[in-house]
Amino acid sequence: MPDLDPALQAALAEFAAHQRVLVALDFDGTMSPLVDRPQEARPLEESAAAFEQLASSPGVYTAVVSGRNLQSLSEVYPEPRPEIRIGSHGAERLVPPQLGAIWHDEPLTARQSELLGQITQRLERVAAMHANASVEYKPSATVLHVRQATPEVAAKALAQARQALRDLDGIKLLEGKAVLEATVHHGDKGQSLQWLREVLDVQAVLFVGDDVTDENGFKVLGAADLGIKVGPGPTAAAHNILSPSELPHLLKSLISMRH
Repeated sequence: MPDLDPALQAALAEFAAHQRVLVALDFDGTMSPLVDRPQEARPLEESAAAFEQLASSPGVYTAVVSGRNLQSLSEVYPEPRPEIRIGSHGAERLVPPQLGAIWHDEPLTARQSELLGQITQRLERVAAMHANASVEYKPSATVLHVRQATPEVAAKALAQARQALRDLDGIKLLEGKAVLEATVHHGDKGQSLQWLREVLDVQAVLFVGDDVTDENGFKVLGAADLGIKVGPGPTAAAHNILSPSELPHLLKSLISMRH
């Protein structure tokens, strides 16, 4: 495994010097390589092992912050899982009671339930019209997946989905790699990270992610924090690694710096 970029190595050392820190990782495309079938995703064993070891370091909190719903995340992330898990871009939050964090999943209002039903019907119609498009259901959102479709079909399906949803007020569209999520919950990964920062009372946050929706997380990071994008492309993160295969080395480097 090649050494980390010198600038990233230096930034990681500065981050590691803080007494109380949060290390938050996205799942798909970060802990797990992207796969055609979302249900077949698994974290790289080295990444999961290093993440678990990092969690045992004094003063270090670890969290998975994912767009997946918590049920889906539990199905693709084998035990032992991180105790702190954020799902559905922040609409679902699982934090151990001993940490003193209080989060109540608020039930959808009648209007939100109606909107979610309309979203689901429209995205189901779009998916039915395009080969290898599929729909995923979340507690407060519905997602159109087109990763298995041809690029031409995928582009048409996504464009048609946007058009189908254009007149619905009170929804939020989250676009990622070969997915379009329509949600009635207006939180995002950035808000989730800020919430974790407060409830855990950490001095610095490290966040690693690969997709468009992770940019909301990078944008809330401050001078003491560290944002790392996985893969190429424009980003608000200060640093990047090339692929999920480089994450184990990053985590192991942080572990060594904490000891």
